[in-house]
Amino acid sequence: GDIRGSLDEALRVVNTSPLSAMMGDALAQAKGSGPADFRIRLNLPVTNIDRARISGTATLAGNDLHITPGSPPLQKAQGQVVFTESGFALVGVQAGLLGGQARLEGGMRPGTPGATPTTVFKAQGTTTAAGLRQTPQLGIASRLASTAVGSTTYNATLGFFQGAPEILVTSTLQGMALGLPAPFNKAADAQLPLRFENTMVRDAPAGAQHDVLLVELGRLAAVRFVRDVSGPQPRVLRGSLGVGLADNEAAPTPEQGVTANINLTTVNIDAWEALFDQISAEGTGAGGTTAASTATAIPPSPPLTASAARASASATQSYLPTNIALRARELSFEGRTLNNLVIGGSRQGLIWRANLDATQLNGYVEYRQSAGGGAGGLYARLSRLQLTQTNERELDALLDEQPANLPALDVVVDDLELRGKKLGRLEIDAVNRGAGAVAREGGVREWRLRKLNLTMPEASFTATGNWAAVGPTATPPGSAPGTRPLARASTEQRRTVMSFKLDIADSGKLLNRFGMKDVVRGGKGRMEGQVSWLGSPTTLDNASLNGYFNINLEAGQFLKADPGIAKLLGVLSLQSLPRRLTLDFRDVFSQGFSFDFVRGDVTIEQGIAATNNLQMKGVNAAVLMDGKADIARETQDIKVLVVPEIDAG
Repeated sequence: GDIRGSLDEALRVVNTSPLSAMMGDALAQAKGSGPADFRIRLNLPVTNIDRARISGTATLAGNDLHITPGSPPLQKAQGQVVFTESGFALVGVQAGLLGGQARLEGGMRPGTPGATPTTVFKAQGTTTAAGLRQTPQLGIASRLASTAVGSTTYNATLGFFQGAPEILVTSTLQGMALGLPAPFNKAADAQLPLRFENTMVRDAPAGAQHDVLLVELGRLAAVRFVRDVSGPQPRVLRGSLGVGLADNEAAPTPEQGVTANINLTTVNIDAWEALFDQISAEGTGAGGTTAASTATAIPPSPPLTASAARASASATQSYLPTNIALRARELSFEGRTLNNLVIGGSRQGLIWRANLDATQLNGYVEYRQSAGGGAGGLYARLSRLQLTQTNERELDALLDEQPANLPALDVVVDDLELRGKKLGRLEIDAVNRGAGAVAREGGVREWRLRKLNLTMPEASFTATGNWAAVGPTATPPGSAPGTRPLARASTEQRRTVMSFKLDIADSGKLLNRFGMKDVVRGGKGRMEGQVSWLGSPTTLDNASLNGYFNINLEAGQFLKADPGIAKLLGVLSLQSLPRRLTLDFRDVFSQGFSFDFVRGDVTIEQGIAATNNLQMKGVNAAVLMDGKADIARETQDIKVLVVPEIDAG
């Protein structure tokens, strides 16, 4: 007879009948909406009821169907389901799926005698980037679709093992542009063959459910994860990641953890970190999967609690490599660019360790991620490090944009080179006092420089200081982070304050090291003081420079130098004095001025240095200077009092 009834009710009837067990409970979690037309034929022999037969059709007319909570829904399905007491088949079924239209076929086929029947569905269709984004059941794939534009065709197969779905999807991705970081970005008309396969492990330990997640992108990349899907969040047990490898290379799957073998032309770590943060943040808005769902399947659910969000973040972390071999011609990371880089590294929880070698550096680096999402910590012991002017600009931009995320630093460099100048051994110890530290200890948010040492044969420089917002109000210890607005705009003004001491063994050789040759010969002593300026610690802003310092040098000589090299030193050399005096002292001063000492105090206000007690004493003369010098413009207004020793020599 003909019956019109609820599709959802019909599914409940199927799932309470012997047919459900025959199908391996493939439709146990299926849900439907809307009415459907059923035509049923029963053959019930009264004398032999065991030979009862049932056959019929169910006609779908715009119904929505959800086969499993972790699979994408079929929308406005049309077609027929032909069924008997031993199975069913889809006939001419079409439905909306993943933002496009799909043609579906398959059903339940009886197995060989004694074997379990198999249930398989196949789909051919078109998917759109918008449709993928609107399908949260795809989990990470749905969140990655935020970088995609366009549409592409695909083929998909959905099977079941002990009630758990198994999925295979293939596509050329032609027609869909990808905005992922290189080398996974592509234009819409380019092909990038995709194979996504998720199958259950047949020999998993008793009581556990494990699956294998495989993703291949042509020859570009291959990812394989073995995961435990018994709990609310799939967790990676072991896996491998190979990117850009030659035909004879591979990334083997270890007994535990994740191994990565990567060989690329360019790598942008900042772009990948931003993408990872994005998909992790979007993922915390949805609950986990059931044990019978796929790894990437995340059905809609209420927002997670704090503990559940941490568990979700931990599960996401399990996808990251624990051992990595990386080769890259160019790698950029937090404002720095490294060339011809080779890394051998490992990860343990939130701690990353690596030995690395590149054109610009060589040594050991350890990075500790913050569990709370704030600034982490960087520990490095490098044999050499080169910083170019381009590196400085990139670093300055990074510091100005993200002061709250600047990590703590514990760095030692044996051989530092800045803009082509060798600066000797560098030691840095710095911490970022963020909102949490302020709440515990009081004070203000700041990046605190506890130690900055530069050591070279000619001199040693030591400094301490901080980098903080201009005019912040201190927060008392124990205050909640929300006591006052702690988050600031990236355009806020921040001031660097630095107390320094420069012990000089040979001032002439020190100036030679900085490119000012033949200005001074010899000279030893000390400069000590404090300076401050608006901007980051790596960018000295002359216009806002304030502070003071004391200079005390002994046993040196100002040489006959070009004032263009250093105009202030040109004044100190007194080489131009003979042209400004009526008396002729050329034989005394024109070749420079030997001094027993140079000492005095200098104050700096808005880039203007001033002194009223700078003294020089030599065999030939005593000199007292009083005046000002504009550091940025390299101009001076200085009064010089010279008392020559007429009888000298």
